[in-house]
Amino acid sequence: MKFEIKHRFSGAVIIEIEAGSLKAAVELAICQGSNLYGANLYGANLRCANLYGANLEDANLRCANLRCANLEGANLRCANLRCANLDGANLDGANLDGAN
Repeated sequence: MKFEIKHRFSGAVIIEIEAGSLKAAVELAICQGSNLYGANLYGANLRCANLYGANLEDANLRCANLRCANLEGANLRCANLRCANLDGANLDGANLDGAN
């Protein structure tokens, strides 16, 4: 299945990627070194995803399921995390400056 991850404000496609799920697409994009600055991941199910070191600055993760996700070293500066499920998530060394 082909997924398009778009910028939350402009709607421009940040990356287009083949994967079995949105979670797998996001993990693959990060593994490939993609910059997900400003990504619109509203309501995404990223439960237990490995997002180690991801650049999710200014991303829309509102209502996303990040339960048990590995966000170690991730840049979440100014990310929208309203009502996101972060139960059990690893946030060690994550940049949460300005995140709400």
